[in-house]
Amino acid sequence: MNKETTKQKKQTSQPTLDMRDIARSGHVTRWHSVRTGRDQTLAEHHYMVAMIVNHLAGRIFGDGITPDQRLTLMEYALWHDAPELLMGDLPSPLKRRVEQLCPGSANPLAQIEQQIAPGIVSLREKLQEFPPGMILIKLADLMDGVHFISQEGIGHHAKQVCLQLRAQFIDTVNRAVGEYPKYPWPVAKELLDQMENGAGNQVAFEGVSLKTFAY
Repeated sequence: MNKETTKQKKQTSQPTLDMRDIARSGHVTRWHSVRTGRDQTLAEHHYMVAMIVNHLAGRIFGDGITPDQRLTLMEYALWHDAPELLMGDLPSPLKRRVEQLCPGSANPLAQIEQQIAPGIVSLREKLQEFPPGMILIKLADLMDGVHFISQEGIGHHAKQVCLQLRAQFIDTVNRAVGEYPKYPWPVAKELLDQMENGAGNQVAFEGVSLKTFAY
């Protein structure tokens, strides 16, 4: 390898994610192309997806998931979009278009992700040994998207994005039912309904507090 080739290799090498990047996830934001009442950070998204996965894994899989598989699910949920810390939040339509133009290993986004986040890629490959787990991650990701945009989205475009997310969620549930019918996938719909009406406990608590204070 000559000096020029070595120089070019150094210039094109990519940094890999580390804790310095994770520490910034509390102010790296999502939904750049959608008007919202507030920003959602990447840290918030990862937390919500992990909480949804943790809640649904037991209800859907029961004893059909090993402790190691569940740990992998949780790790991936907490990391799955971490490449955005370096790449930024690329809109889903752009990602889909790139995949259409450059399918499989030719996808430059996948190549960059492999370079900057090999640990996440390894987690995903490990999780692919338990395909229903990958579907659960997708459901949780969509559920957080629906919940955030339905609560914080502003304007016609945000409404359309929310409708599209809901449609993708329903399609994913239906696909899961068709491919893995032994699992009770509709509980994901029940949880999303609960999340969409999530102020119930707070309202009830405030009502009890007011009654107590009145005495």
